[in-house]
Amino acid sequence: MSSFFERVRAALAEKGYQVQLELGSGGMGMVVLARDTRLDRLVAVKVIRPEMHTAATQLRFVEEARMLARFKHRNIVTVYEADEVRGLPYYAMEYLEGEAVADLLRTGPLPRKQVLNLGRGLLDALGHAHSLGVVHRDVKPTNVFWDGQTAVLADFGIAKRVPAQGEESHESRTEPGVHWGTREYMAPEQLAGAEASPVTDLYAAALVIYEAYTGRHWLDAQHTKARVWRRVPWLVQRILRRALAWQAEDRWPHAVTFRLKLWHTRVVQYQLRALGLTMAGLVAGAVVANRAATERWPFYRAGGVQLVVTPFEDLCTAAGHVGDRVARRLVRDLQGYVDFSATGPARPPWLMKRSTVLVQGSVCTRGDSIRAEVDVTTRGGAPAPDPAIVAHGDTVRLDMVADTLAYGIVHEIWNRENALDPYLPIKALPRNAAALAQLRVAEQLVAQARWGEADEAYDAAEAIDSTCWLCPWRHAEVDRWLGRPFDRARADRYRRHIDVFPSHYQELIRASEQPLVQSLATLKQVVQQRPRFLPALFRLADETYHRGPLIGRPLRDAIEAFETVVRVRPDFLPASEHLAWALTAYGNEAGARAAFQRLEQSGPPRDPFSQQVRALLSVALVCRFEGSVACGRALDVALGQVDVSQYPDLAAGPRYLMTFDAPGGAVQFGQRFATREDAPALVRSGLVAELSGFLSLGLVDSARAAARALRGLGRPELTVLPAELDGALLLLDPPERDAPAQWTEIAHGLVAHAGSRVSTAATRRRAAWMLILLGRRWGALPDSETYKRLLHGEPGRRPLARLLEADALARAGRPAAALQVTDSLTPLQADSLGDPEVVDPFFRTVLHLFRADWSGRGDDTDGEERELHWYENNDVVGRPSGPPQVGDIDWGFGTLARWRLAQLHDATSDRRACALYLRVVDTWGHGDPRYHARAATAAARVTALQCSGRAVP
Repeated sequence: MSSFFERVRAALAEKGYQVQLELGSGGMGMVVLARDTRLDRLVAVKVIRPEMHTAATQLRFVEEARMLARFKHRNIVTVYEADEVRGLPYYAMEYLEGEAVADLLRTGPLPRKQVLNLGRGLLDALGHAHSLGVVHRDVKPTNVFWDGQTAVLADFGIAKRVPAQGEESHESRTEPGVHWGTREYMAPEQLAGAEASPVTDLYAAALVIYEAYTGRHWLDAQHTKARVWRRVPWLVQRILRRALAWQAEDRWPHAVTFRLKLWHTRVVQYQLRALGLTMAGLVAGAVVANRAATERWPFYRAGGVQLVVTPFEDLCTAAGHVGDRVARRLVRDLQGYVDFSATGPARPPWLMKRSTVLVQGSVCTRGDSIRAEVDVTTRGGAPAPDPAIVAHGDTVRLDMVADTLAYGIVHEIWNRENALDPYLPIKALPRNAAALAQLRVAEQLVAQARWGEADEAYDAAEAIDSTCWLCPWRHAEVDRWLGRPFDRARADRYRRHIDVFPSHYQELIRASEQPLVQSLATLKQVVQQRPRFLPALFRLADETYHRGPLIGRPLRDAIEAFETVVRVRPDFLPASEHLAWALTAYGNEAGARAAFQRLEQSGPPRDPFSQQVRALLSVALVCRFEGSVACGRALDVALGQVDVSQYPDLAAGPRYLMTFDAPGGAVQFGQRFATREDAPALVRSGLVAELSGFLSLGLVDSARAAARALRGLGRPELTVLPAELDGALLLLDPPERDAPAQWTEIAHGLVAHAGSRVSTAATRRRAAWMLILLGRRWGALPDSETYKRLLHGEPGRRPLARLLEADALARAGRPAAALQVTDSLTPLQADSLGDPEVVDPFFRTVLHLFRADWSGRGDDTDGEERELHWYENNDVVGRPSGPPQVGDIDWGFGTLARWRLAQLHDATSDRRACALYLRVVDTWGHGDPRYHARAATAAARVTALQCSGRAVP
């Protein structure tokens, strides 16, 4: 308990308030729940924090209390008293029994009828405030409360009072140039610098109403295009379209008009309801009869259990709303599990599937005490055989009541003897109750993308009960995201007991062990059979994102897959986390920020790994979309944090910025590490990030300098790097002149390394491989058989030797044969190529650019395009902090691939060329003369093609 809270408690006791707990805090003060002993009622009391207690803030605080006191409206929070005690200004106001709309939306959209009432109440409140010359300036879901019947607008802390003629204005007390409010709920003109007005309040109200209907922010909805208005009644759509118009003059001019238009849709709906029900009944009957006759029930195989929480009954009060509050909190607690989802509070579905579980409950409230009881029912109508689940508590701590109920429900669902076994991996669960409780914690931590904490929770569950076969399977998935090496012992545990898993789980486990192409095919088949099976949906999206580009699946395919996961399970935050990452790389700023906002709304991460992921996403958004200066500031802020040195994978940070297609950020981040003489791992990784970033930016001389600096670190795989980089540039993007002279110089360096005492067998192979490829193009290679012999010891699938074989076939006029020889090399993931410290990092780039050339020779435009998307992969071994990996070089040559793709699409009049050319202009615009000239050519094509918009391919 903070010392300030105790000070507030003691001070308010002198005024007859018994302070019970802190309700929240903001920029100015703290709000506490207290009982007014004089009138025996609960009140909320707002107090200024000591550090904010200045003359200006006190004046604003008093003005807020006076403003609220002037309002006499059922939809605006009521102020009872304002005073000062022991130097603490405070005011007491109505304690709102409902919940903030933001909290309600965590469980999904509100029922349509409730949204209509909520919108009417909110607009009533704003109409009253505006009639008294007050602009709220911070209308958002956290400041609107809903108790199931009435909306109440709260927090007028930054409201602006428009003075009447001749009255003194108090706006001078605010800082000049400061625009008050929450950015996500500001009207376009506010974001452009205009002052808040009644019209901007109405725009924010429209955002709240839209979010209540859909469960998502208006910004989040924009990248879905045709699905923007899904869930909004068609009669309401017209009203909200005008309310959300870009130009202020195109919106509803007054709150009263807006409210009347919105409420009038209710009348029209009643007029159409009878006809609609009749038509719907006829259509639904025909559909059900047809589907039931042709398919087994249900219409598709379930991918998990769906819990439907019905509205709770208030048994002991005539007009109570505690039941609804408990039900909503219960839905929130039941969300976030991998194998089942929860919805509600809602009426029972009229058609119960075998995979549906009905949760029906009631509450009895006497004073502050509460008793809640739920029954769990499966299809067939029979309640669970165990007694009803009961929880006791008080009305102040409803979260504890809901948590107790949720634990009992999960325990019942995960009962090894229940009838839900075909859908859930029940036989793979632990037998021990303590282990089951720990598994429950781990499952929710995964769903919240709290990876480090989930790792510890699965460890604890396995330690308690070694018969939990699901635990090592889930744990292996966490290991994969944490970048750990494959744990064969852990895998053997669930493999030996694969028969205890349901059939769709067995297919998923097998898919994880298959080669990439076969794995994606298996996952796609499982998803087709069970469209809501979350583990398969997410794994398919994840594999498509990380490695799909290696086999021609572009980044946009992965984005669509992650969006499907979010639609099916919006409470599963790993999908939002990945979507924010992928959309940033794709250049979709609005979508990326919306996905990141969903993460931020879940609360701050707690373990170091999740903290660093969140910090990286935040920095990446700035570096990708806000320019070099803002990127540098964001990096300095992130690296200036006290605990940043505790991040377990700090060295990987600058290299990961390349996966966001933010090469400028990677360079800036890398430069900050390259000077850290006290941390060799940071220096090495920083230089690799510089090398990759400079390559992508067309600053080849700077990339060469980074390679030379890496060579100075003395390791054999770094010693060969400068000559190999020069060789790859000459091989893949030869200059129009001076190529023979460059070949001679590069050959000298590669030959020197091949015979050097500091070289290893692996680095000699790398030098020999590059020498042979270059020698075939630029002149006879002396003693070439010597270099061929160096490749004889290549381990595994011998990728270098096979690519040389294919190159010989292509040079002999057989490009189709060359493609056939290398078909099996493209799906090879980074961890299947061997030790990342000895694998040639240029291999995959050369492979795909060569294959693109071979496809082009055969007039296979589609094949050429598929190969040129390879650079969009996010395929690395572990958390990259050592020497360059194949991924680092892939990303570095990404702009070259994009340039070739743009020309390919341009030649076929494909409009996708526009976005690619725009990105080339952005990336190569400040490159070396050769690349700057290409950027100028791209800019000319942008003009000629009349392109518009941002560089989103």
